[in-house]
Amino acid sequence: QAILATGVGGWLAPRVVPAAQGAMAEAAPASEDARRLAQQRFARIYQDILIEGAGATKEEAVSQAIKLAKTAHTVPKYFPGEAPRPDLVTSIDAVADGKTPSGEQPPRRTAQELYGNLFCLCMALKPRPGLPATAEDANFDAARLDKFFDALPADEQTEALESSLELLGKLADSIVDQGCTELGASPAKLRSVLLMMSHPGLGDPGGFEAMRSLLRLVARLLQQEAPRETLVRWYAALPLVVMERILGQVRQFLTLSILDVQVELGNSSSLGAGTQLAVQGDLARHCRNALRFMNILWLANEQRRAAASDWRTLWKARKMRERGEKFDEEAIQFLPAVQFHNDAVNECEGILKLDLKECLELQHAGKFRYSDVEDAQRHDFGVVEFPFVLSPESKVRMLNMESLLIQREEVRHAVTWQMLRGRASMNPFLVLKIKRTNIVQDALQQLAEYPSTHYKRPLKIVFDGEDGVDEGGVQKEFFQLLIEKLYNEDFGMFERIEESRTFWFNKNSLEANLQFELFGLVLGLAIYNQVILDVKFPRVVYKKLMAPRVGTSAFGLGDLLDFEPTLAKSLITLLEHEPNGANFEDVFGPLRFVVEYECYGCNVEAELKEGGKDILVNWENREEYVQKYCDWIFGSSIEKQYAAFRKGFDQCIGDTLFRRLFREDELELVICGAVELDFVALEKVTQYQDGFTSSSEPVRWFWEVVHSLSPEDKRSLLMFCTGCDRAPVGGLGRLPFIVSRNGPDSDLLPSVHTCFNHLLLPAYSSKEKLERNVRRAIQHSTGFGLM
Repeated sequence: QAILATGVGGWLAPRVVPAAQGAMAEAAPASEDARRLAQQRFARIYQDILIEGAGATKEEAVSQAIKLAKTAHTVPKYFPGEAPRPDLVTSIDAVADGKTPSGEQPPRRTAQELYGNLFCLCMALKPRPGLPATAEDANFDAARLDKFFDALPADEQTEALESSLELLGKLADSIVDQGCTELGASPAKLRSVLLMMSHPGLGDPGGFEAMRSLLRLVARLLQQEAPRETLVRWYAALPLVVMERILGQVRQFLTLSILDVQVELGNSSSLGAGTQLAVQGDLARHCRNALRFMNILWLANEQRRAAASDWRTLWKARKMRERGEKFDEEAIQFLPAVQFHNDAVNECEGILKLDLKECLELQHAGKFRYSDVEDAQRHDFGVVEFPFVLSPESKVRMLNMESLLIQREEVRHAVTWQMLRGRASMNPFLVLKIKRTNIVQDALQQLAEYPSTHYKRPLKIVFDGEDGVDEGGVQKEFFQLLIEKLYNEDFGMFERIEESRTFWFNKNSLEANLQFELFGLVLGLAIYNQVILDVKFPRVVYKKLMAPRVGTSAFGLGDLLDFEPTLAKSLITLLEHEPNGANFEDVFGPLRFVVEYECYGCNVEAELKEGGKDILVNWENREEYVQKYCDWIFGSSIEKQYAAFRKGFDQCIGDTLFRRLFREDELELVICGAVELDFVALEKVTQYQDGFTSSSEPVRWFWEVVHSLSPEDKRSLLMFCTGCDRAPVGGLGRLPFIVSRNGPDSDLLPSVHTCFNHLLLPAYSSKEKLERNVRRAIQHSTGFGLM
C-alpha cells in the first residue's frame, strides 16, 4: 500500500500492481509516519536501481526494490523520497530531438526538471537509453544537450537558463552536504557531473554562483582516485569542440573572478596584494577548485595528445601526406597548451609571488605534495600545483624569482661566513677565470673545486687577458664557446644525426664522465643565469631530462621518428608485416635480438635481451624486438654518458621548481630560445637615449636597414647586440633593447653593451653609411674590452 501510494502504480504494467500489493500487504506500516518513511525508502531504492541498470525491465526493478526495501539495505543518497518520473526523462529527450513533449508542461519547466533532479541528470540524453553509464562510456550525447536548449522557445530561454542554474547550484550544494563518496563510486551517478558542467550558462557572470557550487562538488569528488580517472576518460572521448567550450567557460569564470577582485583592490603586483586577493571572497579557494577541474580537461587532452604522437598515428599521417591526402581524425586532435593559459593569472604578479612563497614554505616544512596539506590550510591559488594555467613567460618569471631568492640566500650565506670566519677571500659569486685557448679544461677544473651549492650563486666570467666586466655579456660568450667546443667532433662526445640535424650521445665515446657532467651542468647554469644556448638536441633529450628520475620514462618509435626517421621507418615496416603474406624470415632475413654497430673500425654486437644472440626475431616476437631496440637506443647504449649528463644538470635544477613548472617542449624553449625572430616586435618595445627618439632620422634608417636584412644577417645582428642569436621566451617583444646616440657623424662602427642589450649608434649622415658600418660591425664582433 505504501508503494502504491507513491504513484508508482500509475505507470507500471497492470500485471505488476497486484504483485506489489500482495508483496507488501504483510508489512503494511502501522502509522502514517512509518508509511511515509516506507514510501521514501522504496522510491530512493527504486530510482537507484533504474539508474544503475540493475533491472532489465521496470517490472524487475520494482520487484528488486520491494525486496530491498524490506531489508536493511542502505538507502541511496541524493534522491527525493518521491516516485521517480521516467516521463520527465522522456519529455527531456523529446525536446532534444525536436519533438513536442507529452503533457502540458512548459519547455522551461523541462529544463528545471533536468537540472534540479539527479534522476533526470543520470537518465536523460542517452544515445543508448537502456544502458547505464560505465567507467569507460558515459553514454552521453553532448550534441543533444545543445539541441535541448536550442529547442526552447526564444522567449523562455533566459528564464530556463537562470532557473535551471539556480537549481543546479542547490543540487550541487546538497550533494556536498550529504557527502560525495557514493556519487564518486558509481559511474552511473557520476554521469550527472558531466551534464552539470555542460550547462551553457555557467560561463556567464549570472551562472558564477552555480559554477562555484559545482566546482566545490568536483573538488570533493577528486579526492577519490576512481572518479578522477573516470572523468578524464569521459572527457577524452567527448568531441573536442565540447571540451573546448567547457574549458572556455571555466577560464571565463577564473578570469572574471580575479578581475572583479582586482578592480576592488587596485594594484596587484606585490606579494601583499596577492595575499589580499587570496582572502577576498575566498578567491584563492575558488581558483584552486577551478584549476582542479581544468586539470581533468588537461589530463584528457594529454590522452588525446599521446594518441596523436603514437607511432602508428604519425606513420599514417606521413603516408597520407605523401599521397597528397589530408589527415584529420577527431579522436586524436587535441587543444594547444595555450588554450589552458589564463591571462588574468599570468598578468597578476601578486598571484605568482604568493604561490611561489607558499610553495617554498611548504618545501621548507618538508611537505612536497599539496595533498599533504588540508585545503582549508592553504592560501595559494594553485598555479604551481597546476602549472598548465601559466604561460612559458610566467613560468620563466617564477623561475627567475626563485633563482634570485636562492642566489640572494647564497650571497648572504657567503658574506655571513666571511664575517664570522674572517676569510676575506670568500666570494659571493661563482667566478670562473677562463683562457679562450683552454676553455673546456679550465671550466672543468674550476667547477670541480666548488660544492654544488655554489652553482646557485650568480655566475661571473673573466676571460684571461681581457678587460670586459661581466654584467651578463661575457658569460653569454663563455657559454657559446664552451658549447661549440663540447659539440666538436674532436672531443667525440656527440655524434651528428644528419637527417634531423641534431646531436646524440656518442655510445663509443672515450671521454671521461666529467665531460658529460660538465655539459649537463652548463645547461643548468645557463637556465639559472638566464642565458640562451645554441644546443641541438632532439626532443627526446628534453623529455628524458624532465623525467623525475633516470629510467622512469618509456620511449618508442614516436621518439625515434623525431630524429632518426629512416631507422624508425625500417622498424615500422617490420611491425606492419602481415602474417598471411610472404614468410617473415624471407622478407627480413635472419634477424636476432642483437644490434650490430661499428666501434673504431670493429663490428660490435650488443644483445637486446639476455641470450639475444641466439634468439631469432619472428612475426610473433617482432613487437618485443622493436621495443627492445628503442630501449637500447634511448637507454642502455648511452647509459653512462647520459647518467653523467643528467647528474650535472640536476646539480643546478634538481631541487628547484623547474620540473614542477615546465614541460619538455618548454624546457627546450627556455634553453634554446625561440627560433622565430620578429624585429617588428623588437622595434615597438625599443627605448631610446642620449638624444635619439623613434622619429630621429638615423633611428628610422637603422630600422629600415634591419628589416631589409636577410634572415642570417638578422641573426648576426641579434648576436652582435645581445650576445645570442635566439629570442627569449615570449619572442623579441619581451627583450629589453636600448638604442643610444653615440656622438655626431663619424667613421666609428656601432658598438654595444651586450650585458644590457644596449646599442650605441653614431648619428651617421646617410642611410648608406649607416648600413655599411652596421654590416661591418656584425661581421667582426668577437671579444670584450673596456670602452
